[in-house]
Amino acid sequence: MEKQPIIKERNFSDFNEKIYEFDHESGLHVQIIPKKGFVKKFAVLTTDFGSVNTKYLDENGETITVPDGTAHFLEHKLYEQPDGDVMNKFAALGADCNAATGYSRTFYYFESTENFSECLALLLKHVFHPYFTEENVNKEKGIIVQEINMYLDEPEYVCSTELMKLLYKNNPVKKDIAGTEESVMSITPEMLYKCHSVFYRPDNMCLTVVGDVENDLVLSALERAELPQKSRKPIVKLLPQEPDTVFGKKSTVKMDASLPLFSFGFKDNPDLYTGQTRVRRKLTGRIVKELLFGTTSDLYEKLYNEGYINYDFYASYELERDYAMFSISGSSEQIDKVEEIIKEYIQDVIKNGVKTKEFLMVRNAMQGETIRYFDSPSYLGRIFGRFYLQEMDAFDYFLSCGKITEEEVNNMIKDLFSGEPAISVVERQE
Repeated sequence: MEKQPIIKERNFSDFNEKIYEFDHESGLHVQIIPKKGFVKKFAVLTTDFGSVNTKYLDENGETITVPDGTAHFLEHKLYEQPDGDVMNKFAALGADCNAATGYSRTFYYFESTENFSECLALLLKHVFHPYFTEENVNKEKGIIVQEINMYLDEPEYVCSTELMKLLYKNNPVKKDIAGTEESVMSITPEMLYKCHSVFYRPDNMCLTVVGDVENDLVLSALERAELPQKSRKPIVKLLPQEPDTVFGKKSTVKMDASLPLFSFGFKDNPDLYTGQTRVRRKLTGRIVKELLFGTTSDLYEKLYNEGYINYDFYASYELERDYAMFSISGSSEQIDKVEEIIKEYIQDVIKNGVKTKEFLMVRNAMQGETIRYFDSPSYLGRIFGRFYLQEMDAFDYFLSCGKITEEEVNNMIKDLFSGEPAISVVERQE
């Protein structure tokens, strides 16, 4: 029998919610969010390893570099086991499963209404016990190269990736998550096994379970999972130094697009925010996004009513440990005019500040939306695991939602939008 972990219970009366947390002897951090009476159950394994992690120090202090796209390739191959495709096994158990690789981490998850214990055991088995051969790795190369080429034909994708290249000089976030055809073709089973042993250590991961699930069921699954032993050596990930300023000003690509596309980007510095300050910055970014660029904003109404944009207009703020940025994207036949109006609008808000009534309306609406997230096991699972690996508390995020001040919003607008944006444009091919 394994040593029983100390389970910590945390209650949050504001939301009538609780969470059980403990560290398994392997180092895996486990979160259980009970949702009594919910039919659907959700589990996600999150590893602190994404596409930007292409350099690290090995146990001898040597710098190891892996090909771009290795994290994404590894995600694909972990669903293949000696006895068949793991996705088919989940389907046979009545579960929906999937995975996703991002810049900073990788998720493996499933959702089910039945056979939860078997599904959880299957998740732990296929993620922690890889199976790579020359044959199955070479077969996957062709599939991923085809996927890369498919995305390169998508104008929206090209517009966003070109923006990243303008924003970032050294950070690997400027590169395609899936890598390039050349980098993918250089990946070997040995590389995959090595990356798995380094980054898929339980102490570099988090398991989050949400639903009408008893703690003992999760503990039992972990006992049977044969997880790797806890490592005593820390993982040393290497990222290059990145300047605060944007790397390039403008990029224009011609493609077969129904309408010209644009994406304006502003660079933020993630090193300035940790813990609670990162939580508040993320929330403030959400408010800024809706307040300045949402469908009820003055800017949107002006651009739409005057025919400069259609409904395809949106903004995004991303704050991760390894990068941070704000983008404004859409389609227009008059991109130069849209750029002019957006810049004038931002300068006016910097000078005069946001309108108090509109700020309160957006903040209150966001708080109500956030409370509704507690009815979504899949959303809770993803955000709790992701935040834990960023050394943030997801409950702090929810509790702080209604406490962001107008001053914080105005300060963020001033420090984020004072510089010139990088602009990525996809023009229609003649």
